[in-house]
Amino acid sequence: MLHALITQREGHNMYGKYTDVLEAAYVEFYESLGIRLRPVSNFTKNFDEIVDEQFDLLIVTGGGTLHPRHYVAPHNAELQPHRDALEEQLIMYCVQNEIPVIGVCRGMQHINALFGGKISYSARFKVPRPRGTDHMARIVKTDRYIKVNNFHSDCVYLENLSTMFYPIVVDEENESVEAFVSPTMSILAFQWHPERIFESEEGRLFTRHLIQDFLGLPRDDVKPAID
Repeated sequence: MLHALITQREGHNMYGKYTDVLEAAYVEFYESLGIRLRPVSNFTKNFDEIVDEQFDLLIVTGGGTLHPRHYVAPHNAELQPHRDALEEQLIMYCVQNEIPVIGVCRGMQHINALFGGKISYSARFKVPRPRGTDHMARIVKTDRYIKVNNFHSDCVYLENLSTMFYPIVVDEENESVEAFVSPTMSILAFQWHPERIFESEEGRLFTRHLIQDFLGLPRDDVKPAID
C-alpha cells in the first residue's frame, strides 16, 4: 500500500477560527486505489516533522483561489495564505526528493504557477463550461476525446502553461489545459477532479488508469479480453 500526504482547504468556522477542510471523496477515491492518505494541517509549526515520516506521494487538492501574483490580471478573491505556504514547501520538497506529485484543480494551477506559468481568474471561455456539467476534451497527439467533469472557473490557458510541463489533455474549444505532466519531474496534474463523479464511464476509467500508470499501480476496472 502506498502512503500519501494530502493538502487541505484553509477556512474558518462559525466562531471565526481557522479550520482545515478535506472532502471525503478524496479519501474514498484514493483508498480505492490502495493509497492511504495522511492529511496535512495548514497550521503545523514544524515542517520537518511532516516529512520525517516516509511517504510515497503528495496530492495537492482543489478549492479556492491563489495569490494574485500568480494570475494574468489582479483579483480580490479570498486567499488561503497558510495553505499556499505549506503547499509550496511540500511541492518543492517532493520535486527535490523525487517524490511523485498529483495536482487537482487549484493544485494543478498552483504547480503551474510555482514553475513560471500563469492562471486566468474567472476565465471567460469562448464556449461556456457550466460548473457541475461535464465537457469534451481531447487527449493530445490522438484523435480521442473524453468527457471530464468541471468544477472550476479559473484556468490555465495553453499560452500560460509553464515551459516545465506539457499538456496531455486539452479543451480545444477554449485553448485551455485540462491535464499536464512534466518530462523531468514526477508530476501529474488535472484541472478536473478524479475523485468526483463523471457523466461518462470512459472519462472515469481514463482518469483512474492515468493515475495508476503514473504511480506504477496495476490497472483495475479492465474487463478481460474474450478469445
